Amino acid sequence: MLNKFQISCLLMSTILFIMMINSSSIYTQWLSMEFTTMLLISTININSNNKIVSILYFMYSSISSLLLLIIISMNFTQILLIKNNILNMILTISMFLKIGMFPFCFWMIYIYSMSSWIQIFIISTFMKFIPIYFFSSIMFMTKNLFMLLIFNNIFISIYTNLNFSTKKLFSCSSIFNSTFFIFIIQSNKNLYIFLFMIYILIFLLISLIMEFYNINNLNFNNLPPKLFKLLLILIFMYSSFPMFITFMFKWQLIYFMNFYYSSNLIFLLLLTSMIMLWNYFILTKILIMKSNFYSNYMNKKKFYFNFYMLFILLLYSILFLMFNLI
Repeated sequence: MLNKFQISCLLMSTILFIMMINSSSIYTQWLSMEFTTMLLISTININSNNKIVSILYFMYSSISSLLLLIIISMNFTQILLIKNNILNMILTISMFLKIGMFPFCFWMIYIYSMSSWIQIFIISTFMKFIPIYFFSSIMFMTKNLFMLLIFNNIFISIYTNLNFSTKKLFSCSSIFNSTFFIFIIQSNKNLYIFLFMIYILIFLLISLIMEFYNINNLNFNNLPPKLFKLLLILIFMYSSFPMFITFMFKWQLIYFMNFYYSSNLIFLLLLTSMIMLWNYFILTKILIMKSNFYSNYMNKKKFYFNFYMLFILLLYSILFLMFNLI
């Protein structure tokens, strides 16, 4: 559970994020982001038996910050006016290092496997949203960046199935969702801030349940029936399943993207989203089959989960294509 120190650090990080939003200075935003990073790394490090998580995150974050500092130390106003593609690519590498996107995603997946659920919550929320907001202020969307984001989702959606586990699913999901966060903030920053609040609330509830019942590797046997239903709904919300509120954010994003990108690229993005959703169906299937609710239900009547999940996936794909591509 969250202790007083962690709660105070998260509140301070929230205040720094609000300062970043209300500031128009690049230097103020950069300082807010770096202070938040150091504050959250200390939060992860204190009261933790495994220090490798904070060391690895600090190391990769330092490399990213060094690249960023080199660019900021130049005449930054001129860089923004010129929109140099080379500098934009360096900023892209710095952002991908900071938030652990492909091809720099393996260290992020590794530290998830060694982290507690509270640490995973901090890494997946504040350490993800704040850097994305900062980099969106100094970067511009290019074809190369767009293709890198698409390739990130293709790779992660397939890689998740290898050695499937609960923490790996949430680590890959965090990397996968980063693409949508970047697209959303490029289209509408107010929508991004609203998504930030909803995402934190959902992931906090999931993390507290996982932490309290010590769920590390698909061991859901101890969940009571009422909490099992709540966790199932939270997972559906987190996966952007229709027609939950997180699905509406993705729906709104696709609506914006239709004005600027080709239908083929959008279709590819939706295809990766459906593959990732199937990974959540695997988790929900395991969750249902290992729960007390399932064992009581199976004594009365057999239920074909594979057929049911395949039907839901087809329904999801039809809805998505109908409302976004037609």
